Amino acid sequence: MFKLIKMIKQIPTQIYKSEARGVFKTENHNCFATFNFADYQDLSRKPFGTLQILNEEILGPNQRINVTVKENTNVVILPLFGGVEYSDNYLKSEFLRVDQVKLVKVSSEMSFEIFNPYENEIVSYLQIDFLQDLQFYQNHSELSEIDFTSRNKMLPLFEIGKNAGFIGVYDARKHGSYTLRNTKNGVFVFVINGAFEVEDRLLEAKDGLSLKKVSAIEWEALSENAVLLVFEVILKQIGI
Repeated sequence: MFKLIKMIKQIPTQIYKSEARGVFKTENHNCFATFNFADYQDLSRKPFGTLQILNEEILGPNQRINVTVKENTNVVILPLFGGVEYSDNYLKSEFLRVDQVKLVKVSSEMSFEIFNPYENEIVSYLQIDFLQDLQFYQNHSELSEIDFTSRNKMLPLFEIGKNAGFIGVYDARKHGSYTLRNTKNGVFVFVINGAFEVEDRLLEAKDGLSLKKVSAIEWEALSENAVLLVFEVILKQIGI
């Protein structure tokens, strides 16, 4: 008698726990880096495909920081708490609310400034950088609205060539899924708030998870008002 053995496909994954992020602190500015950034370098924290930077930034009252961006980079600014003023040497200043996302496509090196306009409140936001998979002939910027009244489903956040980002606010015990547009790409998920079980892995606030060689992923929210980011990421360009 032959015993039937079911072959289980191994999915390459990596969990990025929040407590292992790179930490940069000053009196008025804190930065928490999911991937290698500046002086924080770890073999287990290499960028994931074209997704190069995923930083949580916290600014004190009336504080500002200047950021220089390399050419052929797309920068996503997503406010998490309060609002921030964005300005650069190409565009007029804009105030970004927590229900907005800013996408800046950089074709040549440029710098921008983020300012906390509040007198007594801290603000926080994510800076997310992707390498460009398409060439742009000039710097370009887009500001989009996010409808957070729509719950328990993923909402489009940005689209950069074949890279794409989505965000969703979930009630406890609600399920969700994402099907990749291109199975050669990878998926990176990041929990902004609450806790989720993603592909049988527990992720809590500010944890990340990368997955490769998948066609779809599923998750369940484990808390109320849980917020999840899902990125479909090009892998092939940097040899993954």
